[in-house]
Amino acid sequence: MPRPLFESYSKELAAILTGAGDVIRSSEPYTPVVPRRGLPSDLSQHLSDWLRPLEHDDSVHASWFTRAELGAFGWETRIMRRRAMVDPRVAGLFAGCPRGFPASSWPKDLPISYAGWRRDGITVEWLESYAEIAPDFHEDVPPRLAALGSPEGVRLVVASYW
Repeated sequence: MPRPLFESYSKELAAILTGAGDVIRSSEPYTPVVPRRGLPSDLSQHLSDWLRPLEHDDSVHASWFTRAELGAFGWETRIMRRRAMVDPRVAGLFAGCPRGFPASSWPKDLPISYAGWRRDGITVEWLESYAEIAPDFHEDVPPRLAALGSPEGVRLVVASYW
C-alpha cells in the first residue's frame, strides 16, 4: 500500500475533499474542492492496485484535484454554519450563532465536546471557515504540495471510507 500524504478521521474534511455531499455537524452539505470526479484514468500502478478494487464500494468516496484547484478553493473565506448538540450548561455560549467555536469561553471544569446527536443535548449553531473546520489539513498539506511542483502539475488523489 502506498504511504498516504495525510491521514485524518474527520468526516468534515472527507466531505470537503471527496464531494461526498454529507451534512456532518452542519446545516447543509459541504462544498467540495471540486465536484466528485472518482479516480483518475491515469492512476499510478501502486494507487490503482490499492484503490481500484474499492471503486464500486458505496462506502468509499474518491476524487482528485490539482494543487491549483486546491489553492483557489477559498479555505479562509468559505464559511459553514455548523450545527451540533452540546451540554445544556454551555448552550448559551452559542447565542446568536457566533463566529468561531467558543472554546476560549468554555467552563474550565467541563470537557469541550459536541456531537451530531446527544440524548440530553441542546442543538446549537456557530460559523466557521473551512480552514477552521480542517486546520491540520489546511496548514500542513498545501505547503507540502507546493514543494512538489507547479500548481497545475501536482495532483492530489483523495479517498474516504465510511
